[in-house]
Amino acid sequence: MTTNLRSKIQAELAWTWTDHVSTSPVVDSNRLRLGVDLADGRASQQADAVWHACGGSLAEGQSIVYPLDNLPQELFGATIRIRLARVKALLIINTSDLSGGDLLIGGGDEAWEGPFGNSGGQVMLPAASPLLVANTLDGWSVASNENNLQVAAVGGAATYDIAILGLLPG
Repeated sequence: MTTNLRSKIQAELAWTWTDHVSTSPVVDSNRLRLGVDLADGRASQQADAVWHACGGSLAEGQSIVYPLDNLPQELFGATIRIRLARVKALLIINTSDLSGGDLLIGGGDEAWEGPFGNSGGQVMLPAASPLLVANTLDGWSVASNENNLQVAAVGGAATYDIAILGLLPG
C-alpha cells in the first residue's frame, strides 16, 4: 500500500483594540499568523504520519499515557500501530466547558521531553483552550526511554481532542 500525507500547521492570534483619546478613537487592529504546509516525506518541513483521537475523557485525577512509539489507530479499515520517531506538531484542545477541569500535559514515567525542555516538564492547559507546539524543521526526537506523553485531568473532569504529526522510523 502506498500512502501520501499532506498536512498544514496554522496558528493565528487576531485583535482589534480601540481606545478613545479626546474625541478621536485610536485603533490597533492586527494579527499574528503562521501557516506552514508540510509535504509527505522525511525532510525539513515534511511529515509522513499523523495520529489523532477525538472525544477523550478523563475523570478528576485520572491520567492517560500515549506511547508515541506505539499509538493504535483505527484507519483504512484496520487497527494500525503508528510508531513515531520524531514529532513535528502536537495539538491538544481542552474541550471542557468553563466548569470543567484543566489538563496537565507531560511528566510521568519515561516522559517525552519534546517541547517541555526536560523529561519532567509539564504544561497546564485550562478548560476551553488549545495547546499547539510545532517544530516543523527537525521535529522532536522520540527515544525508547522517553516516549510517553501523559495527559492528566486536574481540578475536575476534562474532555479533549488530540492530534500528533510526525515522522515514522526509517
